[in-house]
Amino acid sequence: MKTRKLVLIIADLLLLAAGILQLILGARDTTKYFTLKDEPDSLEIVTPGETISLYKEGDDWVIGNKKYPASLSVVDTFIDAISNIRALDKVGSTSNDTIAERYELVDGKKTKVTAKLGDKVLRTLEIGKTAVSSTQCYATIDGGKDIYLVSGGINDTFDTSLSAVRTTIVLNLEASDITNVSITDCLENKSWSLSRMGSGDDLVWNASGDGADEGYEIDPAKASNWIGSLASLTTRDWYNEDEVLEGQKAISAKLTYNYKDISLDFYALPKANENDLQQYYGVCSETPYRFKVVESTAKLYLKTLEELAK
Repeated sequence: MKTRKLVLIIADLLLLAAGILQLILGARDTTKYFTLKDEPDSLEIVTPGETISLYKEGDDWVIGNKKYPASLSVVDTFIDAISNIRALDKVGSTSNDTIAERYELVDGKKTKVTAKLGDKVLRTLEIGKTAVSSTQCYATIDGGKDIYLVSGGINDTFDTSLSAVRTTIVLNLEASDITNVSITDCLENKSWSLSRMGSGDDLVWNASGDGADEGYEIDPAKASNWIGSLASLTTRDWYNEDEVLEGQKAISAKLTYNYKDISLDFYALPKANENDLQQYYGVCSETPYRFKVVESTAKLYLKTLEELAK
């Protein structure tokens, strides 16, 4: 047999083998996809520890009756997770109590997620035990009893809490629209303010209060950078409304933003010992909730006019 003919026969056999292998793999592919066409406007997440109710108000999402602002990025992660579910295989049924217990799809262990658009239920998801791979878990979908091995890390996504879902944003302002900053160092009993008028080459900075009589000439770049650092304020965590906090007012600030005054007060919390870092809690006119602040954040507001001078 000629070499060329032998090569062709071998190539044909390899192609045939590849085709058979693809058919075998295709026949064994048990992957099932659960995809939502509509986007929900409310979510309820019932974990073994708590119930978190989220619903949309305008372009924002809020939590529960107290309407805590929710983190939009976290909500987006929730919606993406329930809208595109990839079930790798069916492993059992919750109609068998022993099987349901084995996969932790029972009350007290499972997490249940319900997504609605208005009064219409778009999706229910019950999440049980994490599989051998940490990005996979066992779940039932849309009220069915079939237990699926689901990929994509939805177990981690919905292993959450109220504090994790709340936004960390206290202020998110446009720095260019802040026209005045007034600061009071309550511990040193000193107050000063910095304002700006105009823009571009016509921008004028004015200082008043403690330190202004020293004749400092404000450096526009330093002043702009400082005001920019005050435009955004985030918190590590929020305090419960009924939590009793003891602290001495250390810093008081007022930002004039789009002709509106925004007030901020920071209170120094008592230290357990002298080596501890100073911790603060904050109060802001833009939110009814008190929030935790680290020392470096609070001290941003204590920039002096001397530090802002050329």
